Amino acid sequence: MALLGLLGVFTGGLIFVAGLGVGVATSGGFTFTAPSSVEPLSAPAADAEQSRPSGVDTALMNDVLRRLRSQWYGEMPEGDKLTDGAIRGMVAALGDPFTAYVEPRYARILEDDASSTFEGIGATLRQVTGGGVQIVRTFDGAPAQKGGVLPGDLIEAVDGTPVSGLSTYEVAALVRGPKGTTVTLTLRRADVPKPFDLSLVRDRINIPLVTSKMVGDGKIAYISLFDFSAQANSQLTAQLRELLRKNPKGLILDLRDNPGGLLSQAVEVGDIFLRDGVFIIQRDSKGNEERKSTTNRGIAQDIPMVVLVNGASASAAEVLAGAIQDYNRATIIGEQTFGKGSVQLPQSLPNGGQLRITIQRWYTPKNRAIHEVGIKPDFTVPMTNADTLQGRDPQLDAAVDYLLSGKEPAPTPFPTVPPRP
Repeated sequence: MALLGLLGVFTGGLIFVAGLGVGVATSGGFTFTAPSSVEPLSAPAADAEQSRPSGVDTALMNDVLRRLRSQWYGEMPEGDKLTDGAIRGMVAALGDPFTAYVEPRYARILEDDASSTFEGIGATLRQVTGGGVQIVRTFDGAPAQKGGVLPGDLIEAVDGTPVSGLSTYEVAALVRGPKGTTVTLTLRRADVPKPFDLSLVRDRINIPLVTSKMVGDGKIAYISLFDFSAQANSQLTAQLRELLRKNPKGLILDLRDNPGGLLSQAVEVGDIFLRDGVFIIQRDSKGNEERKSTTNRGIAQDIPMVVLVNGASASAAEVLAGAIQDYNRATIIGEQTFGKGSVQLPQSLPNGGQLRITIQRWYTPKNRAIHEVGIKPDFTVPMTNADTLQGRDPQLDAAVDYLLSGKEPAPTPFPTVPPRP
């Protein structure tokens, strides 16, 4: 799945699908520590025919470059632009939306994404299949929400610059900017015939990592986790302890719109709710396998529980939801998740850019593949834009009813097509 991203969000080596940054977020992977060394690529064979099956035909590439320089009617771009274009082309040839090249001018955003405070518009993004970047959510009171941006909007341009071919991280870099400055988004909306512009004044965005409250007339504990960044486990544990002191009858863990984050944090958060056992299985292209497990130290292993997910729950959020579902620890309510089941290793390049390479696929404890499939909830409950705009939350309502009364949500009706006359 094309993952999520905050225009100005969390990157690094992650399990993400969206991203924060522009006061926007992106997701798309697990965060890993880069190995001390990366196996160098073999030098291409001098003979072009011999090099084609296993490597890049450098002789052909140089021949094309020579012809362009001598014959093209126009001014040749600088060498760095040609290099960026060549790298993008090689990466695009893989057909993997999560293996990505980030140009040096955009790579800086990856260093800022671990912060929950930034200046931008306050929205989360994700890459969508076939190219393009989509708004996943907007934050209460942020410029995006106040300016009329809606979840599901597709960004076509930023300040007149088309975003086709750019990653969520690069789009985030275009959208982010100092507080008080203006950015114009060209958006396409499903029910609007033509693209339209919205001008937004950037602001300082503060995103709470964890929020909690009592719902269901004070009988049910509710806790929401925004992502799996470095403080996820500690903040979630602290607020969960306070909720449990109120002796709730049940617990709702909200992972909706959670783009993922650090694998280490996903394991630690899983430890809160699960007993000892395999938490995630990772496999590389050679079949090598690595397993990570939870322990038996969690503070919320027995309380009746519902996990809320939606189409923007991705990567590390899917890892947690998948393990919880495999062990029948909780009931999953909401909508099918994003389907990000791959792991990326970010690597810095000599030119200041970054290359994020898919190195593994991950599987649930029962060996279920999630990539391009996602987690199917036990009970599907849709939530529309109209629900959001009118302050309704049918998914949360269904979770509360289920925990208080055992009432299962009504089956989601299949859309019907009227017969042709």
